[in-house]
Amino acid sequence: MSNQSQVEVLILSGFNGLNQLRYLYFCITCASYLLILLFNVSILALICVKQSLHQPMYIFLANLLLNTLIGCAAFYPKLLHDLLRDVQLISRTGCLLQAFCVHVYVSVECNILTAMAFDRYAAIAHPLTYHSLFSSSTVHGLLAAAWVLPVAGYICLLSLSSRLPLCASSVSRTFCDNRSITYQSCVDISVISLMEIVLVSAFVFLPVLLIFNCYIKILAVSFQVSKGSRANKALSTCIPHLVTYTSFVLSVVLEVVQPVLAHKNFPPVVRAIMSMEGFLLPPLLNPLIYGLKLPDIRNHIRPLFKTAAQVRHTGRPVNPKPTDL
Repeated sequence: MSNQSQVEVLILSGFNGLNQLRYLYFCITCASYLLILLFNVSILALICVKQSLHQPMYIFLANLLLNTLIGCAAFYPKLLHDLLRDVQLISRTGCLLQAFCVHVYVSVECNILTAMAFDRYAAIAHPLTYHSLFSSSTVHGLLAAAWVLPVAGYICLLSLSSRLPLCASSVSRTFCDNRSITYQSCVDISVISLMEIVLVSAFVFLPVLLIFNCYIKILAVSFQVSKGSRANKALSTCIPHLVTYTSFVLSVVLEVVQPVLAHKNFPPVVRAIMSMEGFLLPPLLNPLIYGLKLPDIRNHIRPLFKTAAQVRHTGRPVNPKPTDL
């Protein structure tokens, strides 16, 4: 048993078949990561700076974007490094750390999307009591639960996984998750697998059902009111949330389907992209959708682009109008 536990370096074999075009993939991945940083940091900074955006919906959005930045920081630098290497290696400790960040990223995303769905439902179905339902203490409590519970849960899970003796060293993915580690073990992992199922059910599948239920109720409310009412105007603010929710569900579906396709002779590039979709589409799509569809954010971003264009053409900044402040 002690000899089996000496495996301290793992091989990420999910890159097999990608090396022929690795420089092209590196350029695309690097450009994607830079865009993710630009879009998410811009919207996050705007929400932090503008006092008028310190409302529950935008506070939840800021936390969603912050979680995206943390999750991508645990994924993209390592991916870019691996794309330039002939053999992709990761230490056992590094694999555990990346798995922790990946699981927390997904779980916090689910929890925040659930809080945002509750927020939109309260705003549309109970507009008169909305501010009492989503007081600052309620918002802070929801956010604390969204972050603390997944962190605590996956610390417990991965602390158990870290004690497993390993008898293999090949991870058939481009990044680490808990299954990547436990599948390398040669001892019984039923307790860890059961704990992982419980955590995934609590932090992923349950929130997905709650979000679905919220939007069913939102649609039911919108159909009961007149076309020009406040509820239908509020319904338009749900579009970014629905796009985010749809892209997230797509990520979950691809994550479930991808291991099955490994036995169907699918091209390695297709399977690699499917497994990484959660780090590709939502981080790019979310800030764009929210920036374009939410008027409060769009109206703050537009003057910034006008000012930047004016500076580029004239070489000097433009004094902002009082309405732009």
